Amino acid sequence: MHTGEVQQFASAPQAVGARKKYRDPNDIPGANNIMHDRRVVRGNTYASMVQPQPDMADVQKQREAQRRRLMRANKTTKRAGTPDPVPGRKHMDIQTDSYLEELTERTVEFEAETQTDFLLDRPPSPLFMPAKIGCDVETQIEDGELFDFDMECEPVLEVLVGKTLEQGMMEVLEEEELESLRRHQEDFEKRRNAELLEVQRMEAAEKRRQEEMQRRLQQQASQREQDLSIMRKVVSRSIAAAHLSSLKDRALAHLLDAGIFADAVQLAVDNHFMPQLLQLVTEQMDQSRADRQIFGGVIQSTAQQRLEKQERVLEVERRRIAAIDDAERQARIEIAAQRARREKEAQRVLEEQAGLVEWEEKEPPAPEEQPEFQVVEVKDEDGTTQAVFADGSAVPVPPEKLEELKQALESLTDGQTVMAKVASVPAEGDDGVASSVLESFRVATPEESAPADGAADPEAA
Repeated sequence: MHTGEVQQFASAPQAVGARKKYRDPNDIPGANNIMHDRRVVRGNTYASMVQPQPDMADVQKQREAQRRRLMRANKTTKRAGTPDPVPGRKHMDIQTDSYLEELTERTVEFEAETQTDFLLDRPPSPLFMPAKIGCDVETQIEDGELFDFDMECEPVLEVLVGKTLEQGMMEVLEEEELESLRRHQEDFEKRRNAELLEVQRMEAAEKRRQEEMQRRLQQQASQREQDLSIMRKVVSRSIAAAHLSSLKDRALAHLLDAGIFADAVQLAVDNHFMPQLLQLVTEQMDQSRADRQIFGGVIQSTAQQRLEKQERVLEVERRRIAAIDDAERQARIEIAAQRARREKEAQRVLEEQAGLVEWEEKEPPAPEEQPEFQVVEVKDEDGTTQAVFADGSAVPVPPEKLEELKQALESLTDGQTVMAKVASVPAEGDDGVASSVLESFRVATPEESAPADGAADPEAA
């Protein structure tokens, strides 16, 4: 606050009055009809409940009513609780029941066990009522014996004084805030007035500039009109001077053309020379016209001959093109016939293939695959190269497969083996004996190297 200003209160101090209770304790609530209660569901209890679409107006009304209820609940004054104890004392809990219970430092504990069937209904446990112990003692307290006016009024006075001081401080702060707002308003008015003056000055300057620009434009327009007027006068004077300077010569020339000044030479030319010249020119033009007609007839006859020759050539070309078209038409007919023959041939091939497949299905199953034997080494015996199998038997190796078999044995890695098939060779002559020879071989992995019949004899195969 400023020095010299008097403190002003917004309202006079007054005591706090009693407020109305939230509910009247003597009010007896009336009975409600559950048929009109929204929380009660009517109809089938196991069918899905169809929720109607809520009306926005009803929803808005419900929200507004709920907001009013919350505002009334916030405004409701709750019952004052027990005030804090005065300095030097403290609140203690006392027993006001009709019986006394002995309080011990250690709670009495004991253990008990029982066994019941969990499926049976258990009766409700009775309320625990501790037995009375000790002796009842009573005393008489008269009205006013426990009431100390000074002690009881001190909290109330503290509340009143504190509330009064708080109200006074709030009013002082409010006056300070109003004074600050007034100063802020004055500063704002000053700044606004200064800005208005600056705006008016800028508007006046802009107005002067616009007026000066309009005045300069008017001066420029008047100067342009004056320059155009002067230029028209100068041009008019120059045209008049040029016209008057050649007026005499043109007048004499006009009189001369009109025949005012007669000339003997000119008369001779006009009366004798020009008519003869015109007659000669006319005769020459007639001769030229006759020559052109003759030349046109010659050209027309030549062009007619060439046109007839061209027509004959075109007729020959038309016949040639017609012959080509006939040949192409015949070729297309032959191609269509060939296509039909090819389709018939393809249909026949398909039928033969179907018959061949049907015949192959009736054929007996193919013979079983020949067994394979593991090749261990290649050796020469009596001039014959033989492949030794794992069971100790040996068969001859054809010369064309010898090098390939040796390379396969040399390039084996861990776990790889060479598996071979044996073919039977018929005997020569009637008394000969059939023999076996190495037919083919391959490099196999450990899973594939197990022979179908390890003990089979390749000679028997």
